[in-house]
This record gives sequence, structure tokens and C-alpha cells, in this order.
Amino acid sequence: MEYLADYGQADRRYERIVKIAGYTLLAAVVLGCIYWLFFRNWREERRVGEFLAVLEQQKYEEAYRMWGCSIEKPCPNYSYEKFLEDWGPDSPLGKVSSYHVGRSFSQQSGVILLVEVNGRRIPNLWVERDSRVIGFSPY
Repeated sequence: MEYLADYGQADRRYERIVKIAGYTLLAAVVLGCIYWLFFRNWREERRVGEFLAVLEQQKYEEAYRMWGCSIEKPCPNYSYEKFLEDWGPDSPLGKVSSYHVGRSFSQQSGVILLVEVNGRRIPNLWVERDSRVIGFSPY
């Protein structure tokens, strides 16, 4: 009867491999869904958080560079003076003392972000995916 001692071992091994592969696939799908739901716009959300932190520290020139402009080479439609009118200490928002980056919406070339500054909702911000340049949302 010893020659039947290993009978069915291959089937049990095969079942175990199939089970492990199934659980691995299920875990990969669940992790992929979690990433897609919560982290697909993480870089852009972080970029806006950095921008607002720089404004909070009153480093307006650095914040203007994050907008894709510089004092030496200002944006054609958004001068540094206009930037200060919108984001400076004398702006309607006032000095940035608190902020919250809310929901984000993926678009083809960028991300729209809902943001609150000093407890007030501001116009939606836009972050380009490739260059990570910030601007006001065109939508």
C-alpha cells in the first residue's frame, strides 16, 4: 500500500497554487482600485499644497514661479502685479493662514482641484500633469 501514499498529492499542490494565484489577483485588483480612487492625483494635490504653503510663508516670487512665470519673464496674461492682487497680503483672501486641498477631478492633460483658503472656497485651480504648472481652471 505504500505505492499509494502519494496518490492525489499533485492535485492538492495544483489546488494550492490556483488558490494563491486567485488571492494574489484579488489583492492586486483591490489595491489597484484603492490607488485609482485615492492616489491617482496625488502629485498634483501635493503641488497645490506646496504652492499654498509657499504663499503662507509669503514667498510670493517663488509661488509665482510655481505658476509657470517669473519676475524676469512674466506670463503674458498674468503679470506679477496681477498675481499679487489675487494672492498677495492685500488680496481679497488676505494673508494665507489656513488652506485645505479638497477633491480633485482628472482631465486628459491635467487635474482640477477644489481648494479652500482661510475658510473660503476660491476659484478652482488647475495643475498640468506634465509640467506641474499651476493655474486657474479653464472649466
